[in-house]
Amino acid sequence: MISDQFLARTGIERLRTALSAYSMRQKVSSQNIANIQTPGYQARNVSFEDNFNRVFSEGIRMASVQQPPGSIPITSGSRSSITVEKNGDDYFNGVNNVNLEEEMITQARANLSYSMVAKVTEGLITRISSAISGKVK
Repeated sequence: MISDQFLARTGIERLRTALSAYSMRQKVSSQNIANIQTPGYQARNVSFEDNFNRVFSEGIRMASVQQPPGSIPITSGSRSSITVEKNGDDYFNGVNNVNLEEEMITQARANLSYSMVAKVTEGLITRISSAISGKVK
């Protein structure tokens, strides 16, 4: 469709993927913090930046990426390269491998990144709306 071709050129798909990834990172980090006292719990982390940057710097659309063994599937049929993996860190807090300081840093970074991408998305949608309506805001 014409609208699909137009929207593909605006970068909205990239922004949607980034918002989904940062949101998933916040959820996974929250689960890690919630399980800080669960014996044997394995901390998880979200990985997407390397594939995300590589794919879009090459100017190609994201395709499904085979998830590594042991990773948690995000959604079936997802075209993104977001993966959730067990943290292989050798940190041990006496109960499991959740590092509260690292999780708090992860939360803060994900929150800032999500907010930045949301602002960029808002600006893009405003510009598209202005272009469609012919009114500059």
